Amino acid sequence: MTAGSVLAKEDLESEFDISIELREYDTETDPSTALERMKRAVTSDGIDFAHGGISSAVCTSIGSWASNNGVSYIAQGASDSITGSACAEHMFSVYQSNTMMARAAGPRMANEADSWYILYSDYVWGQTANEVISSTLEENGATVVGADATPFPGDDYTQYINNVQNSDADAAALLIPGLDARLAMEQMMNTGLHEELTLMFHQFEDLVMWGLGKEAAAAVDIGPTGWVNAVDTGEEFKQRVVEESETDPFARHYMAYASLDQQVRAAMRAGSTTAADITSELEGHEIGSAVADIQPGTLRWRACDHQLIQPTHVVSGLETSAMQDDPWKQWFGVDETLAGSDLARTCEETGCQL
Repeated sequence: MTAGSVLAKEDLESEFDISIELREYDTETDPSTALERMKRAVTSDGIDFAHGGISSAVCTSIGSWASNNGVSYIAQGASDSITGSACAEHMFSVYQSNTMMARAAGPRMANEADSWYILYSDYVWGQTANEVISSTLEENGATVVGADATPFPGDDYTQYINNVQNSDADAAALLIPGLDARLAMEQMMNTGLHEELTLMFHQFEDLVMWGLGKEAAAAVDIGPTGWVNAVDTGEEFKQRVVEESETDPFARHYMAYASLDQQVRAAMRAGSTTAADITSELEGHEIGSAVADIQPGTLRWRACDHQLIQPTHVVSGLETSAMQDDPWKQWFGVDETLAGSDLARTCEETGCQL
């Protein structure tokens, strides 16, 4: 997130001859801690706007407070709840929603396997993901033979993996975020189950598998994702990430870049940093800045729920012999890119009253 924000700051300062100050706060992936940090950022440090959060529970906590206190906030969680009934007047969501990713992956999942077992993290993101993935699979003719809610954060997935192994499932969907997904995959590989089943990772980010190695990456059959460095756009951006960051380019670099870019540009158009003015400029805005050079397709901030409607990608692991490590790790290929407008819930479906 920091690296993506720094790149956006550099570009914006160069284009507009302005000065942007970045401040960092650690949410510790905890809603209460995050709320305390957000309050300090606003009341003590005087920030103009914020972005980040990652955890959907964190995003909802700090986004609601920020909105109620007149601060523009762009969330980077993906739970449907962010743009659902818990939506807030000055909170926006840059990451594709659970529904957008589920609808992108669902037909491919049903085509790959008839019966699925779902493991999902037991908090708002995983719970909503389980709901939409289950319904999407059934709509596409597949069956969910079992589902387990796993603790978040978790450190031992053995019993849940055993449940998958003892079921009649042909495939497993891991609706488990970040490094928890890495741990679950590592324990699954210890059983050899990754060689027997079709595997789907929800809201997939390739950084998760970089820490396990190419065999693990190759075992990923389906991964709906917000952005991946295998897209055929944004080559200059990817190279800059490599030069200025300690990680290879992946989804969070893009999300952070887009968030800062869009808030600053909205403030520039409005001539104001107040939340109401930024919100007015973002609602209905179609992105034509450098962000559109990184993410292919049409990108538009929807006014009714503040979701960024943008393309969603479905990826799978390449054969290990086809994976590249230079100039950056590219271990996954894009199987399909779908327009966000074909995937997002209707405004009526969201329950958001903006």
